[in-house]
Amino acid sequence: MDFRHNLRALHTFETVSRHLSVAAAAEELGVTQSAVSHQLRLLGEIVGERLIQKKGRGIALTDAGRDLARRLQPAFAEIDRSLAEAIGGTRDRVRLAICSSFAQAWLVPRLHSFYAAHPDIDLQIMMYAQDPELTDATGDAFVTTLPKDRGYHAQLLWPEYLIPVVSAAVAGRKRTFSYITTELQPGKIGSDWQAYGRHTGRADLLPLDGRWLFASHYVIALDMVREELGAALVPDFLVEPEIKAGRLTLLDGAGLPTHEDYHLCIKESRRSEPALDALLRWFKLELGKSERIAPKERLKLV
Repeated sequence: MDFRHNLRALHTFETVSRHLSVAAAAEELGVTQSAVSHQLRLLGEIVGERLIQKKGRGIALTDAGRDLARRLQPAFAEIDRSLAEAIGGTRDRVRLAICSSFAQAWLVPRLHSFYAAHPDIDLQIMMYAQDPELTDATGDAFVTTLPKDRGYHAQLLWPEYLIPVVSAAVAGRKRTFSYITTELQPGKIGSDWQAYGRHTGRADLLPLDGRWLFASHYVIALDMVREELGAALVPDFLVEPEIKAGRLTLLDGAGLPTHEDYHLCIKESRRSEPALDALLRWFKLELGKSERIAPKERLKLV
C-alpha cells in the first residue's frame, strides 16, 4: 500500500481507533460521518482485512484493526509533535494515567517540584478506577499495578504495604472500636485482617464478635477511620501525613505486602522522548526523598 496516496484513509482510521466512534472522529476531522465511513471502507478494501465491527450500539476494532491502530497511533502522534516543533511549538504534553488513591495521596503533594523543574511540560493527570489498557490512545505514561504489557518499560515506584490505622481519638479505647474490611466478597470477608494477623502474629487484631464494617475502596475505609468509625488496613502512602501529624495511630508497626506494587510504565519506543524521560527522572528523584512508615527491613525497594 502506498502510504502517501492513502494518508487520508489511514488518518481517518487512526482517529476512529482512538475514539471508537464515527461521530466523534468526524467532529475531530471536520468532515461528515458518511465521509468517515467511506474512508474506512476504502482502507478495508486496500488492506484486505475487516478493521472495525459493530459491538452493541457502538463499534469495536477487530484483531487486525487493533494491530494497525497500535502502529498508526504513535506514528501520527510523532507527526503532530514534529509539526508543533516546525511551527515553533515549545511546550510538551504528557498524559499521565494514574489510579485515584496514588494520585491524591502521593503524586499531588509533590507536584510543586515537577512544575518548578519542568515549566515547559503540560502534565495532564487522568485518574482511573481500574487499570487502563496500555495504549497511546489512553495515555503517554501510566502508573499501574499491572506492568506486564510487552513493549513497555516498567519502573517500580512503590511496593504497596497495608498498615493498620485508627483515629487517635479512639486509639485508647482498645477492643471497643470496630474493624473495617475492604474484602467484601462472600467467603473472603475480613480476609485482609486475617492475612495481616498471620503475617505479623497479631491475631488479636480481629473483631471478637466476628462483625465487620465494610468499604469497597481504601479511600472510603480511610474516611471511615477519620470519622472515628473504626480501624482499617490501608496503603501506607495514604496515611503518612496524618500519622506524622498525630491524627491517626498505628495499631502495629508492620506492613502487609499486597504484591500489587505501583509501576510507572512507558512504551520502550518512546522512552527517549524528552518529556517522558523527564517524568521518569522526576519520579526517581522524588522516590529518593520519600520515607516509609513501616519497618525499613520489610520495605526495601527493588
